[in-house]
Amino acid sequence: MAAPPRQRHPPKTRDLTPAEPRGLPPLCLPPGTQVQPPLNGCCEVNARCIEMLVHAARHQKGESFTLVAELRDLLESLDPTMRQRATRVGIPLVDMEFSNAAVWHPARIHTFQRIRTPIWAGSFPRTSAIQLARRTLLLAWNSLQSDPATSPVLLGMTAPVAEVVAKLTLEEIDHIAQKRFRYVRPRWDDRPAVWRRLLLAAQTGDEGLMCQFNWYALQLVAGEFIPGPHTERTK
Repeated sequence: MAAPPRQRHPPKTRDLTPAEPRGLPPLCLPPGTQVQPPLNGCCEVNARCIEMLVHAARHQKGESFTLVAELRDLLESLDPTMRQRATRVGIPLVDMEFSNAAVWHPARIHTFQRIRTPIWAGSFPRTSAIQLARRTLLLAWNSLQSDPATSPVLLGMTAPVAEVVAKLTLEEIDHIAQKRFRYVRPRWDDRPAVWRRLLLAAQTGDEGLMCQFNWYALQLVAGEFIPGPHTERTK
């Protein structure tokens, strides 16, 4: 009597405990889909943001982003190779209130008026946050110079904000990074399911999953600029 065929089990994913949701339903890319290449300098900014999140998960047990509290085990498990994979996203993973025209009003930017600090601000250490803010602003400025049509959408930036940022001088960028560093934060920091999808894809090393996340991220970006009844808002 022939032995029953051996059952083949899919490889286990690190840090995927029974209590951890298995992510969102898989996405199927339409045939011939072209995923937007990353903005020039985007990977470096994303790498710094992810490094800071991992550091917060490992060393800031008390005060940290809600995002870190939700995904602490997953962030702590990321080795350098996994972190490097996660940086290869077609859009910046950092935000600096780019959708808030009131924050970027020219009168406030050029006079550096004191403005109310948001409740989520200050989770990154000051020195690291200033560096990330400066890198993010330089990425935004350079992107707007090279591609003023597409870059604002990928940055999550409204047209009035793009107009202000595109006209900044390097001195102003440095000054803003020093004064407004508390505004820099992970993009979608209130939506841990988005980051869970990214980090789990980075853990597997499957380029197909990373490609799917890129497409998913672009769908989220499009939904932010073209809101509708079917826009997904996963928390």
